[in-house]
Amino acid sequence: MRICHISDTHISLGAEFQRETFEQTIKKINSEDFDLVIHSGDLTTSGILEEYKEARRLTEKIRHPLVIIPGNHDARNGGISIFSEVIGAPSGVIEMEDAVITYADSAIPDSNQGRVGTISFRMLQDALGKHQDKAVKIVLIHHHVVPIPMAGRERNVLSNAGDILNLLLQYDVDLVLSGHRHYPNVHKVERTLFINAGTFSSSKTRYGDVNSYGIIEIEGERFRLTTRRVNGESKVQQFFMGKPKVFKDLGSRKYRIAHVSNTFITDSHVFLKNHFENAIRSINQFKPDIVAHCGGIVYRGIPHDYHLAAKMLKTIESPVIFAPGGRDINYLGYYLFNKYFGVVDQERSNGEILIKSILSAQYDSRNGMVGPIERDNLVRELRKAEEGLKCLMLHHNIIPIPHSREKGLLEDSGDFLREVVDSKVDLVLTGTSSHPFAVRVGQTLVVNANSLSSIYQRSINGNSYNLIDIFEKGIMVSEVNSLWGRRKMVGLWPVKGEKY
Repeated sequence: MRICHISDTHISLGAEFQRETFEQTIKKINSEDFDLVIHSGDLTTSGILEEYKEARRLTEKIRHPLVIIPGNHDARNGGISIFSEVIGAPSGVIEMEDAVITYADSAIPDSNQGRVGTISFRMLQDALGKHQDKAVKIVLIHHHVVPIPMAGRERNVLSNAGDILNLLLQYDVDLVLSGHRHYPNVHKVERTLFINAGTFSSSKTRYGDVNSYGIIEIEGERFRLTTRRVNGESKVQQFFMGKPKVFKDLGSRKYRIAHVSNTFITDSHVFLKNHFENAIRSINQFKPDIVAHCGGIVYRGIPHDYHLAAKMLKTIESPVIFAPGGRDINYLGYYLFNKYFGVVDQERSNGEILIKSILSAQYDSRNGMVGPIERDNLVRELRKAEEGLKCLMLHHNIIPIPHSREKGLLEDSGDFLREVVDSKVDLVLTGTSSHPFAVRVGQTLVVNANSLSSIYQRSINGNSYNLIDIFEKGIMVSEVNSLWGRRKMVGLWPVKGEKY
């Protein structure tokens, strides 16, 4: 297949719409062979009838089969009903010879936020289940599922992005095409390519960028993405999407991490003391090389909770490294953390494996951010590091987590994720949203921990922590129940550079 991916045309009668850019680029697209042109939303600017009529007139100039889905701008001013009348159904399924394209409306009327509602979610689930035999499975959603770099503060990710991400990976979707953030990007998450298009013809580009579109070429298990900018620049990226194979040999174990979060130590009912004590006993039995605590150490940043936490955490027999969460630095926590647990940016190394904690929490806020200066410093430090395997840990999520309304993402999660993936960080440990989850983005394995001992947790297996075993050729992640010690494997991934 050869697909042209455009997005965020923002057709209007005003100056924001770059009419000449639109028309000249459509001529170029018409001069080439494409099986399909996909428009991933924000066809119009205000969702009004006059804009839709103009959009219909302009898009009829495209001489290839065309699929258009609505975006948040298309749903303004009652525009989603006009979209249905003038353009077509906002959600649906298109079958081709060896491919199926499923598209879902993620727009919330008169809002920039996105959500795939229950009916659309079930439609996606049913369609993907029905068409598992198709060689190529493509899903279209206007709002991005995976955070986008160079797009400013992260605030428009789908509210149920974690559940959508989980669904797409479970059904082995090949391509997920989105728009919305006006900046082109691609991430390979497990075996799924999440491709975000820049704006095709709006003046509202980001960070000095220009209008752009993408060309996706599929040949067997090889996918080729070309991002074309209207100034003549092109960027080509190739991806091999081979089927996963069974591990033959993991080699010897090199390192073991007990990954915990949200202990919420206090003297109220919020803290499940029995769960905590049983979990620490099982952690001590597993004899990890290090315990990585990704924040939420105490329920409140007050002296009483910190004193209790320091006393209880001393029962851990392995070395402990901490990355504070928002609760840990609130009230007097910014002072107490240093007093009881040391500096906020901690680091451990055995010469082969580097584990480094990062402060993402903001005082008196549940929002998280690392910041451009800190990210730049981090990248420089990672480049200088001589250790073969590099692990970062922080409290806030950098990818959406299933079974939670997405609110724990870093405000600069798009930039942070892009930089750690490009820096080939092996492992990133996080600790918000209280649900165990692990997924590989590029060559970076991202693992989130459940709550170890708080009543606020989202795992059907109860409170838990992660046990991460790093072997010569693979990384195994297991979830261990805090109360009973039951161990369940979450997944197994090859280490960087290793093949199955």
